[in-house]
Amino acid sequence: MNEINNFNANLELQHIYLEVYSERYSHLRTFLESYYCYQHGLVTKQGKPDWIQIFNIGKRTVAAHHIQERKLLVREMIMPLSVLTGYLKTLGRDDEATIDNIKTIIDEHLEYVIMTREEYNTLVDAGLKESMPAGYYQASEASYRCINARFDVVGITLLA
Repeated sequence: MNEINNFNANLELQHIYLEVYSERYSHLRTFLESYYCYQHGLVTKQGKPDWIQIFNIGKRTVAAHHIQERKLLVREMIMPLSVLTGYLKTLGRDDEATIDNIKTIIDEHLEYVIMTREEYNTLVDAGLKESMPAGYYQASEASYRCINARFDVVGITLLA
């Protein structure tokens, strides 16, 4: 990552910190997406975050692997925003909301999946657009803390 992208990524991280510290989560998606773009060098010629480039580097599903037409695809966070927000709220609640802790959580859980619209609709129909399956939270389950759990439950296979 070049120096300016690193600077901008850190700036977005500070925005995220301020949002978490102030317990304002409504604009979190925008800051997270910008952070991700700067972290991965997904910027326009003017140096602005370019979310469209996420379609080029995001993890693809088996069904979306050969599809190149962006209109047929959907980008989705691998971890739903509401769950990621929950992790950040926990940091705030436990008074552990530091930039380093926030960065660790984001870097571990923020990734994008590129899938077909049909797969996306399957995810929505199963009620997993903004939540993880119950097994994600239960230590006795095989999907405990498995970041792919919501895709596995509905039969969506991600490429390695």
